[in-house]
Parts: sequence; structure tokens; C-alpha cells
Amino acid sequence: MSRSTRLAFLALAAFLLLLPLTLAKPGLPVNLKADEPAYYLMALSLARDGDLRLEVEDVDRLFAEFPLVPAHNLIVMSDDGWRTIFYSKPLLYPLFAAPFAAVFGANGLLFFNMLLVVAMVWMGARYLRRANDDGLSLLVSASFVLLSCGFAYAFWIHTEVFCMAAIAAACFLVLGAADREPRRSLWAPLLSGGALALAAYNKPMYALVGLALVTAAWRAWRLRGAAAWVAGAAVVLGSTLLLSIALTGRATPYLGSQARAGVSVCAPGKLPIEPAPEVAAAAAMGGGGGEAAAAGAAAEPPRLNWGFVLRVPRIDPRELAENAGYFLWGRHTGFLLYFPFGVLAVLYFALDARGDRERWLLLGTLAGIALYFLVFVPVNWQGGGGFVGNRYFVAVYPAFLYLVRRVRPAALVVPAVASASVFLGPLLLSPFGAAVPEPTLQSHVRNAPFRHFPLELSLKNVPGYHGFPLPGARLLARRDQVAPFGESMWLRGSDRVEVWVESARPVERPTFLIEGFGPNRVTLEIGDARQTVELDGSSAPVRVVLAPEGPTRRRRKDGAESWVYRLVVRSESGSVESWTRSRTRRGCGDYVFEEPSVETFFVGAGLTYLGDAAAHERDLFTLGWGETRAPERVAAGSTFEVDTQVTNASAHPWSAEGSSRIHLSYHWLTPEGAVLDFDGRRTALPDAVEPGATVRVAQVVEAPATPGAYLLELDLVYEHVAWFAERNGGRTHRVAIEVSGESPPPVGPSG
Repeated sequence: MSRSTRLAFLALAAFLLLLPLTLAKPGLPVNLKADEPAYYLMALSLARDGDLRLEVEDVDRLFAEFPLVPAHNLIVMSDDGWRTIFYSKPLLYPLFAAPFAAVFGANGLLFFNMLLVVAMVWMGARYLRRANDDGLSLLVSASFVLLSCGFAYAFWIHTEVFCMAAIAAACFLVLGAADREPRRSLWAPLLSGGALALAAYNKPMYALVGLALVTAAWRAWRLRGAAAWVAGAAVVLGSTLLLSIALTGRATPYLGSQARAGVSVCAPGKLPIEPAPEVAAAAAMGGGGGEAAAAGAAAEPPRLNWGFVLRVPRIDPRELAENAGYFLWGRHTGFLLYFPFGVLAVLYFALDARGDRERWLLLGTLAGIALYFLVFVPVNWQGGGGFVGNRYFVAVYPAFLYLVRRVRPAALVVPAVASASVFLGPLLLSPFGAAVPEPTLQSHVRNAPFRHFPLELSLKNVPGYHGFPLPGARLLARRDQVAPFGESMWLRGSDRVEVWVESARPVERPTFLIEGFGPNRVTLEIGDARQTVELDGSSAPVRVVLAPEGPTRRRRKDGAESWVYRLVVRSESGSVESWTRSRTRRGCGDYVFEEPSVETFFVGAGLTYLGDAAAHERDLFTLGWGETRAPERVAAGSTFEVDTQVTNASAHPWSAEGSSRIHLSYHWLTPEGAVLDFDGRRTALPDAVEPGATVRVAQVVEAPATPGAYLLELDLVYEHVAWFAERNGGRTHRVAIEVSGESPPPVGPSG
């Protein structure tokens, strides 16, 4: 490298390496999250005790550096009923990081991560300078590593950056050497195989990259090169397995242990999980089940954690195609959004190195790894709940740089940097997570560009969203934009709120109820269908029916089809409303508590989904009244029951679920038939009532507060649609009841 390029690299390295040593712990976040407690304590245990056993001293170390809140999901395992507890995560990352953790604690682990980042930049620059000038090589390599979601993982105490660096080294050692004249030394392929084994031990599917690397070793060194590569991989993997057996009794933490659990570390001076003599070696196991095991819960059979690697998956082409689309351009996971320089690397490969067989094979293996996750773990191929971009795929991202030979045309670097700014800027500048309402690591997707990319509806868990299950449908909306109230939700005012409606059946005319909280103009839009309503906050809710040309998407999941409609609600203003929210928070052990708090919300409108307008137009109002038993006299203001019998004489079932369900209700009338109280208390049907079926219900009624002679008029109401009597010619059932201050007599027959 030229002197100026070396100075630029050293300056960048100094900044990156010193940064993690300046971070105060606890900082953001104030606690360890996801798998961080295990990796952190494993590194300290290896450095100071030379073992991987969880002991009281390890717990005390945790509270010495993270005293503010408990650490959840410490992954541990045991074969003797929790008498001896071992950490149950792969040991390589904490093994290599242990010297740094011994000196700097958690900051040492972050320093080690940043050291690996610097090493990846150096290897990339060294590789590219074979066919490009020094400055451009460093610029592209640094941009490739730092302007991707992979850099955010440097601030996590996780294996992602470790696996990234291992795969980068494996590619650098072989592909860089194979492009030059073959050398006699076999150290390059030997070390390359060993480097890839480090990543493959964490996730075996990463070994697929080795197909391209061993092929490149064969081309450069012929048989002895390929043999050296395989030998390097075998030696490192075998040594790792033996070391793991020596330290934990298991070759890998994912296989064979009788009990494996995620436990909460609640206090210093004691272990988070105690031996259970009555279950001994058959202690209970399961994700987050450590508390149950400590309490002596019934044992479960040993669980093969890597079982999905070997099973035969069920492949649905439509479901796979949907996930592939999300993989490429999903708003939380898309390769185009989170790896702009990976896209640029593929473009440079297509322009310059498309005749290279090894690199074609490398690109194919990367696609194969992506396909593996999409097929075998279709509900969380992105890495589960704790992810930024695509956590499972980020490890192989460095291999894309080694598709490139010449950076031509160099001007393409500029739009790649611009893309990184648009999509990754907020993420890279706040890698611990932004301090925003309803905070989440994925809060950067709330910025405008992401709305134009599809939400990953196939994923089991996308943090930061509220799910609203309804009969035959579900609604999904961002947590910071809605406040849920049963089947309804408040929408944030002066905002554009996106609500996804997924239905088990096609909906020709989606129907919504809009409630105002003050003067406002609200626009609802699904595709090409749009309607604007004027709200004054005092009138009755407005019923809005939209008629889009079709669904936003059609999905297929587990063989079942669903229809998805993206509702966009825009409001011009809003009203500040107070409400009490009760949050369920996880304490220590099995302690879960409710935390009520009075909060304010800037409400643009209240929204209730009513289903398809076609269902509301069905003639299901024909009924027949059976024997109804009601008291002849009740106390004023009292609540009593009426034994009501009614038959569904229509051709359609009566639904007992959903926002537009059917209730039993009533009106209070004078003896002359004048209405005194029209909107009576609702009583739910016990279940759906099919055509021709009869149901008997203990209907709850509230008596008038003033004594006198009244008529109780029983009726059914199709919520948000109509009272039955309005559609069937007034077929109600009337009962004469005297309301007095005396105690009511026993119930007698009526009608």
C-alpha cells in the first residue's frame, strides 16, 4: 500500500478500535439481550476459571458490570438434574474473545468484534489492490464492511462478526492466492479450511461456501491444495469438538444434553437454577423453561436442537417465492436495502468476472445458503426476534467482496454509498437502538423509504408491531402508531398509519368503523379505493366501505391461502386523549407482573374492522322466539336474568365472534309502547347459531331506575349493522314487568 493509504487505514483502525473502549457499561442497552448473557459469561469463565461451568462467581461477575436489571435468557444445559450447569452456546467466539474480556469485560468483547471488523477491511483492501489502485481498494473495502447492517453487529456480544471474519479469511486466503501464480506453500489453503470450520461450527450450513473454496484450491495447487484445505477444516473442527467435550462433555451444545434452558439471572450470590432432586438427570427442558425446571417440573424427553438440519422440509413454491422476495427487498431483511455493497459486488462480478468458474460457484453457494434458511426455517429465516437486516445471512456477506476483481466503473461506488445513507444511516449511527417511542432495534424502518418495500408477513416475529387476531382475520400495525383496545385501535393523529388486514377469505368490500375525537379529516385507502370522512368528535362513528380492485397480496402458508389488504389511514390533525395501559412485564424466576400507567396518545381516529360489507347484507334477520322465562317483578336499578330461547330461521349462520357479531339485547318501553331506553345491555351468544338451530341463553338485563310498569322488548342486534326488528318487520318478544323497590319474586314462564 502507498504511504497515504496506510495512514488512512491506520487512522480508521484507531478510531474503530478505541471506540468500544470508551463506551460506559451499563449504557445502551442497560442490560444484556438475546444470547449475550451466555457469550459474555462464557468469555469471563474461560479467561478466569478455565472452564464453561456456571457458578456463583460467574453470576457475581455479571452483576458487577450490569447491576441495573436482571439478565434474561442465559442459555444453560445439564445432564445431572442441574447439579452441574454448563453454558449451552458454541464456545469458539468466547474462547477467542476471552483475553480481551479478561482485561476490559464487556467492552473487551466489543473491542474484539471491532478488531475483526478492522481485519475484514484490511483483508478486503489487500485483496482488491491486485487489480485496483490502493486508495480505491481501501475505499471499497471499508465501505463494503462498514456500510452494511453487518457493522451494527459489532456492537452485539454475539457470534455474527466472528463468523463474518472467519468466512472473509477463508475467501481471502484461497481466492486471493489462486488468482496469482501458484505457490509451493500450502499454508493458504490449510488456513482457509480451518477458518471456514470456525464459522461452520456455529452454523453447519455455512460449510457450503467450502465447495467454491476447495475448487479454487484445486485449481491453484491441484490435489495437494484441495487436500490441504480439507485437512485444515478437519483439524480445526476436530479440535473444536474435542475441546468442547473436554469442557462441557458435549461435542456441540445443540446435541445430546438431557436438559437445556434459558434462565433469568435475578440476584448475585446464587445460581439462577437449583437442582431438582425429584427429577435428577431428567430435568425439564425448553426455551425459557429454566424456571420450570428449577421448580421441579415434569421432565421432557431430550430434544435434538439441530433436528431441522436433517428433516425433510415441506416446500410450497408460492410460500418460497414470497420469502425469496422478502429476502431480496423486504423492509426489515432485504438484501438490496441492508447490503448495498453486496449488490454492487454482484454487479462488478457480472461486468468483469462472469467467466470465472470458482466465483460462479461461490455465488451459487451463497444462494444455496439463503435457500436453505428459506426452506428449512420459513418462519424465522431472518434470525428470529433479535435481528437487524438478516442475522442468519449476515455471516456470509463478506464472501460477496471476493466475487469482485476490478472495480470498474469506479463511479458506481457513489450510488452505493447513497443507498447506504438512505437505508442504513439511522441504524449505523445508533447501533444500540434509538431512543424512540416503543423502542426497538428495527426502529429505523419507520423512516419514509421503507414504506415502499413489503412488510415480511411470513415471519413469526417482527418486533415493534401489534397483532390483532380476529375471527377469520388478523390485523397488524406498528406499535408506535396505534393504541389497541380490544377489537378496536386508536390511530396516531397527523400521521400516515399503515394497517395490514389479512383475511382467510377474499374481501370484496372491506368495511371499517371510524370514530372521531375532535374535528378532523381522515382518509382511508386500500389500493385504488379511497374515501375521506369529516369528523367532528361528537357525532356517531362513521361506517366506511372501500371497494379495491383486489388484495394487496395473496399469500400461502402451511397449505392455506390468505388475502392481504394494506390499509393506509391519513389524518390531518388529532386530539390528545388519556388512557390507562397495563404492561405485562417479566420479573425474575416465574414472576410476571402487570404495570398500569396513565398515558396520553395523540389520536387521529378510532378504527374498527368490520369485515366484508357483503356479509352485512345477508338476510339473516328471520327468527323464531321460543319459551322465554322472565320475572314478573324486579327491583328498580337491579340486574336480573331472562331465560331466552330463540331460533335462527334464516338461511345464514349467526356469528358469535368478530366486531360485527350478533348479540341478544332489549328495549324498555312504556305500557303504551313508547321507547324509554332503546340501547339495552348486550349478551353474547354461546357459539355460532347455524340455520334452523335453537339456542337458549341466560340474557342479562338491567332494570330501569324508576319504579313503574314497563314492557321489556327482547331483540337481537347485528353489531354495527342493524337491529333484527328493523329488518324482519318488528319480530320482537315483549314481556310485561313491574319495577319496584321490593325484592323480585321467583322467575315464571312467559310467552
